Amino acid sequence: MEYSTGELAKACEVSVRTVQYYDQKGLLKPSRVEHNRRVYSEADKTQLESIVLLKSMGVSLQEIHHILNESEDTATLKVLLKKKEVELEKVLTQTKQKLERLQKLDELVGNDSTGLLANAHHFEQLSSRMDQMSQIRRNMLITGIAVGSYQVSALVRALTKKDWKIWAKAIPFRVLVAAGLTAYYYQNVSYVCPNCQTVFKPKLSHMIFANHTFKTRKLTCPNCGETHYCIEVADNNKLI
Repeated sequence: MEYSTGELAKACEVSVRTVQYYDQKGLLKPSRVEHNRRVYSEADKTQLESIVLLKSMGVSLQEIHHILNESEDTATLKVLLKKKEVELEKVLTQTKQKLERLQKLDELVGNDSTGLLANAHHFEQLSSRMDQMSQIRRNMLITGIAVGSYQVSALVRALTKKDWKIWAKAIPFRVLVAAGLTAYYYQNVSYVCPNCQTVFKPKLSHMIFANHTFKTRKLTCPNCGETHYCIEVADNNKLI
């Protein structure tokens, strides 16, 4: 099957100007020219489809030209494609990091929030302290799993031996661990007001009984006096 410039553009879902541009760049040449009318073959259509695909992947025209001219050199093609893959992975990583920073900024900024955007250094500090919370939660999770395993073991022994004293003896240990985890958490965590970005540590009783989500607690800011779900951040005055 043969195609005119317009027919080829339509078949490959590109503009006529695109076909003409690739022709000017030496990437796509017609099979023949009749009375100033360019005629393209199926092979030319396949080549244009390859150009469009490579261009959509971010491959430069110079690289595309090299790939098309070295089409039988599989090793060269693989090297160029691998190079582009590495570049795209780097861009993806950078984009992911930007997205994570934006998500953190969105968490920290309330509807009426002021001041944070004007203080980039403050945001950087808060962002870093939010990251440190992952380690604090991980430490608590590991301890919780260990205590849970001990509880299950005590319950199994109590049921097996039909001796509930075994279970009862484990209660003081569970209470001590719970108290220890609470103290550890309180010592290592502060909260950020989403309205004024003040970092503060509430009273222990307020923290314990406040409504909360996985990463926030509903507290009253000592600076602006407003009550919000405040974001947890690591307390820089304590060791994790």
